[in-house]
Amino acid sequence: MGKVILILSIGFSIITSILIINLNKNSDLGLDETINSFKKTQARLIANSSIEIYLEKLRRDKDLFGKFSDNDLMGGSYDINIYGVDTLLTIKSVSHFQDVNHTTIVTSRRDGIILPNVNSAVRVSSSNISLNLNGNIDINGFDHDINGSEIPGTDLPGIGVDSPADSTFIVDNLKSKISNAIEGEGGPPSVKVVEDTTNWLKLTQNLIFAADITIPSGTYSSGSVFGTFSEPKITYASGDIHFTGSAYGYGILIVNGNLDMSGNFTFHGIVITYGQSSIETKTTGNSGIIGSSIFVGNSVDMQATGNAKLYYSSQAINNINIKIKSSRFKILSWWE
Repeated sequence: MGKVILILSIGFSIITSILIINLNKNSDLGLDETINSFKKTQARLIANSSIEIYLEKLRRDKDLFGKFSDNDLMGGSYDINIYGVDTLLTIKSVSHFQDVNHTTIVTSRRDGIILPNVNSAVRVSSSNISLNLNGNIDINGFDHDINGSEIPGTDLPGIGVDSPADSTFIVDNLKSKISNAIEGEGGPPSVKVVEDTTNWLKLTQNLIFAADITIPSGTYSSGSVFGTFSEPKITYASGDIHFTGSAYGYGILIVNGNLDMSGNFTFHGIVITYGQSSIETKTTGNSGIIGSSIFVGNSVDMQATGNAKLYYSSQAINNINIKIKSSRFKILSWWE
């Protein structure tokens, strides 16, 4: 009997030992699988996060292309390669976490800029308009090239307004010399009601999101450049601004506040001055806007003296359409 119990005890011990060994093996395998799963997940997160990082970089740097290697992130690293054209841009990320790699490839398209409807050389949209135009100011809705020389093209009003009452107010308050200097569709003074349902707040916010240059309130003089003909820019001025001297710019200028232009400052493109309250625009000296000028606010006070020129230019506007890039992307595919 004692021998039987001994044999049974030894048998149970052997079986128990085998079970323990197998459980330990299974435990080790389970731990390995857990660790591998974690590493794969972490590598995937690094690759996907790096794509998001570089989409944001592309929003801020519209000419960002090429390879960017050995970037640290989340305890690992990644390599980025950006190639293609704006209509089909590829962003490839290869991440590294310990001994695991992961590849994510995204194709995207840069959306175009939405421009305002340009229907006059000067557009005034307000429930309260005030004018003080003097000197040799020249407001002209005939088409001009980007340098301000008149060219054959579609005639637009010199000044476009929202209502017949606005048109009557402006015409009745113009001095005879200034009246003859507002040319364009219909002859001087070319002041016309234009159909326009633009949501100015939404449009300006979209343009501000895509801004290449942001400047604070202040004075900007000779040497200040806000875009060139070959590289026009979207410039956003966050407050009252004064451009003077021989400063210049190409593209789109958005001013959330009052605009004061003097000296020889010239902007080639679209200038939008807007605000929730009153807007005061002063144009003096030989300054000018070649493209289109848009003044929007609950109250608009437009002042001009000297030899200021406000011209319509289809070339200046087309230059924007062709060359300025948006900061918004549409994801076409996401592979990982």
